[in-house]
Amino acid sequence: MTQEGAYLTDRVRKLYGIELFPGIGTPISRTTRYGATFVAAERGRTPLILAGWVNYTPIFFKPGTECTVVGGRWCLVERGENRSRATLHGSLGGGTILWNGDGKLARLSVRLKTSGGTGAYRRFRGTAELTGVLNHHPFPPSPPRIGATLRFTG
Repeated sequence: MTQEGAYLTDRVRKLYGIELFPGIGTPISRTTRYGATFVAAERGRTPLILAGWVNYTPIFFKPGTECTVVGGRWCLVERGENRSRATLHGSLGGGTILWNGDGKLARLSVRLKTSGGTGAYRRFRGTAELTGVLNHHPFPPSPPRIGATLRFTG
């Protein structure tokens, strides 16, 4: 494993963010919601931002529904100590979003596949697991919030 791979895989990232756009479905698709867009950040010595969009089914959900992730893309940008930037990007490789009994909280577990990178991560290829909670309290007026853990594997 390269040094950059070791740096990514021995750290658990704590991310906090918001859903920017709920995605669209009908009339494009009657079964899949496309492009639910999110952004989350980790603060610290080497801050990073994770942004992406997710496609899932079913298009509409009610309390207790388990949605299946059927696609999407993501990008991670990290600023190093010397202000250099490193990025990773890739696709979503599946996962689930399970809504609670009132449809306001969801447990998410999504696999991220790496397809490329720049800077210190230009040769890194691996996967990651994003697990956490999507919180729709109080929505509206606040946008839905995300609290998640990002863990890379080699």
